[in-house]
Amino acid sequence: MSNRFEILRPLEEDTASKLLLVRDNKRGDELRLRRFKTQKPEEIEGLKELFRQLAGLQDTHLDRLIDYGADKDGFYTIVAGSLPGETLPEMLERGPLTEKEFTTLTTQLLEVLSALHEDAIVHGSLRPEYVRISGKSAADWQVTLHGFGQGFASKNDSPEEQIRAYRCTAPEQWLDGTTRRRTDVYALGCTLYEALTARAPFDARVMKELRLKHLGHDITPLTKLASHVPAWMTTWVMHLMSADPELRPRKAAAARELFEKREAPQPAETTPRPQPVQQQPAAPAAPPPGVSMPPPQNLRSAPVILPSPQPGARNATSSTIPIAAGPHVAANRPKSGVTNSVVPAPPRKAMSPAPGPRPAGLKPAPAPAPDLLSKLKQQKPVVITAAVVLVLLSLFMISRCGS
Repeated sequence: MSNRFEILRPLEEDTASKLLLVRDNKRGDELRLRRFKTQKPEEIEGLKELFRQLAGLQDTHLDRLIDYGADKDGFYTIVAGSLPGETLPEMLERGPLTEKEFTTLTTQLLEVLSALHEDAIVHGSLRPEYVRISGKSAADWQVTLHGFGQGFASKNDSPEEQIRAYRCTAPEQWLDGTTRRRTDVYALGCTLYEALTARAPFDARVMKELRLKHLGHDITPLTKLASHVPAWMTTWVMHLMSADPELRPRKAAAARELFEKREAPQPAETTPRPQPVQQQPAAPAAPPPGVSMPPPQNLRSAPVILPSPQPGARNATSSTIPIAAGPHVAANRPKSGVTNSVVPAPPRKAMSPAPGPRPAGLKPAPAPAPDLLSKLKQQKPVVITAAVVLVLLSLFMISRCGS
């Protein structure tokens, strides 16, 4: 990062970065400088790769990068042009979008996401706060997508802000942190659902409840809430939000093709995804020795590089998925060093092998004679009583014969 930028004042701060207003001493322009808080080498490398790829994309719907790199303190920093207009949530405070406004917003978001996906870049944490709109009317709207590298950052550590940050997180991210182009498609569907209703598709009070609603697809059908737009639009949005990744469009270009044709498969809202079976512990278990369980407020998001599907392919995502380490997600995942206690079943008696067919002409073996001595031992009181009776009877007969 060069020394041509003079810091004027801080603008905002979240759990992942700080945003500052700076002056370009070379041109005299006022720009935005974002300093990421991470100093982990692997996350710094991910940021370098991500913004190297973004700098090579010439798209009017992306931030205009001026400079990027590590500063003197080792923090990764980017400098971008100003962002006029307002965020999508700020616009939705006045009410849901009209059909024309929705069409303009969707068309431009699909355009920029298609460009990213074709260059193997995944946003990974798309949500309404990362969508900015400028222009007086839908006819001259300019939509800009940003938030790269910020991940699931929130303004503060309150539960309400945490839920806002994760409200567009795909089911596969809650389960194992999987992030791919279909993940962006799901987040786009959640963003557009909110654009048509001015409310989040999954309402929750705590993170565990939010997770379960995403996994179980516990959602009000959009057709009941957005009757002011054609039915194919609401069906298309619900199709993007399918809980099963394989039921969604594989990338933004495929979703764009369906939108332009004004069609979508039957929405998956009628067949919610079954929730995984969870074992309820008898009491809240403490983290096992050697396993760190950071509190939600310490979770950070930073970019990682996705594995290349083929030689020469470039893949990057703007955020890791820190929810994998959170206690609200780890409840459904096996923890290292922890095994479920299983009560052993009582041993079964050995079963004798079933007798096979007897050859013709062969007599059956005689049954073993019972052990007389063992039987007498078992019936000892009876035998003694009988013997006494016999002795008395003999004495009586002898006395009678003698007389």
